[in-house]
Amino acid sequence: VEVTGLSKALPLQAVTGMRLSAAVPDAGSFTCSNPLFNQIQQMCQHTFLGNLFSVQSDCPHRERLGYGGDIVATSEAFMLNFDMENFYAKVVNDFADSARPNGMFTDTAPFVGIQYCGVGWAMAHPLLVSQEYRYYGNRRLLEDQYAAARRWLLLVAKQYPDGIVTSGLSDHESLTPTPAPAFVTPLFYQSAELVAGMARTLGRTQEVAELEAIVEKSRQAYQKQFFDAASGKATSGTQSSQAFALYSDLVPLADRAKAVDYLLKNIQDEREGHLSTGIMGTKFMLDVLSREGHAEVAYNMVAQTNFPGWGWMLANGATTLWEHWAWSDSTYSHSHPMFGSVSQWFINWLGGIQPAADAVGFDRIVIRPQTVPDLQWVKSSYDSVRGRIVSNWSRERGRLQFEIEIPANTTAEIYLPARSSGTVTEGGKSIAKAKGITLLREEPGTTVLAVCSGCYRFTVQE
Repeated sequence: VEVTGLSKALPLQAVTGMRLSAAVPDAGSFTCSNPLFNQIQQMCQHTFLGNLFSVQSDCPHRERLGYGGDIVATSEAFMLNFDMENFYAKVVNDFADSARPNGMFTDTAPFVGIQYCGVGWAMAHPLLVSQEYRYYGNRRLLEDQYAAARRWLLLVAKQYPDGIVTSGLSDHESLTPTPAPAFVTPLFYQSAELVAGMARTLGRTQEVAELEAIVEKSRQAYQKQFFDAASGKATSGTQSSQAFALYSDLVPLADRAKAVDYLLKNIQDEREGHLSTGIMGTKFMLDVLSREGHAEVAYNMVAQTNFPGWGWMLANGATTLWEHWAWSDSTYSHSHPMFGSVSQWFINWLGGIQPAADAVGFDRIVIRPQTVPDLQWVKSSYDSVRGRIVSNWSRERGRLQFEIEIPANTTAEIYLPARSSGTVTEGGKSIAKAKGITLLREEPGTTVLAVCSGCYRFTVQE
């Protein structure tokens, strides 16, 4: 802060600093029994709000630009914390307005002449359109923007006819080498799936076939060039390469377990439980570990207080997220949202609140809390467009207690860590006798239930 033009020194008590941001109402909450995680969550929220002024900026003090890659890494974290419906609809229109005459989306919106980041930054447009539909049910935006998204994707596909994208930024700020082709290709694959999904929603049958052909070409090209089925190794075998391949579903189902094991080996043996990922790999890896039954590994990684990690930032005086895992006295920013995907992980996985893959305006909900041993309790909520969703859990005398609320006009699948449905009660009754509850299936260590709207109190014997 610099004050000029004064005739004499101004007493500091005469100055009041006011934090400003775009008017995005609170939408989500997360607290737990680990004070470090609560600090990280607060640090994320401070950073998010400090970068919401007309655009979602990369930082509030240096560039102040709406970089697409930063949005790709953090958009769901923003949406789970704040009501971003109108803001992100505006961002989508910014990207459409900024597109070059040939239809190419730009690295930033509004466009400021920067154009080298490539697919991972341009894909912010179709990603936000799809997320607006999934989270908020915004079909009109999808109808308005589909043509622009398809035009961009076909343009990129024409530039890289063999399905391998050879240029562009990959896992920005990764601590391991991340050559473009092996990392940008999965982002292109994700983009093609998003645009094909948009076409299916709109009933564009012929265009669906065209787009699905691009998806399949990219899948086959990636698997042929970058994935070793015998070892489960994706390209270099780094955390980033494994996370990109697994998150994008580019690993054949038969080889998925080997690929996950390869990732776990890197984390435990080569990095001693630490991460080495960049802005997108971090988001992808936390999700993949939790989805594949290794939430405790993700938990221990986030709980690290030495380099690199969020705890390291806090230990060195951070109140907002850094641009780089290491401290910088001059080069890197100390208020950058892009590593804020950890907040999404808190709500999606420790709290367990997720929109179903086929959700429209959060009408179908997944509750899948990860009751990692080090935590005693979690409280989380999300104010969806259909009402408040609550997922709280706690440990009490060898039992897990779950308090879950599902809003009206929605349905939910609830994943409970129970070895069998017979160990689960709701309101003191067996689930077989409880109203509005259907047993879907029993998986190893997990009981999956379907429920209607309402308030539920489940008890599971650990």
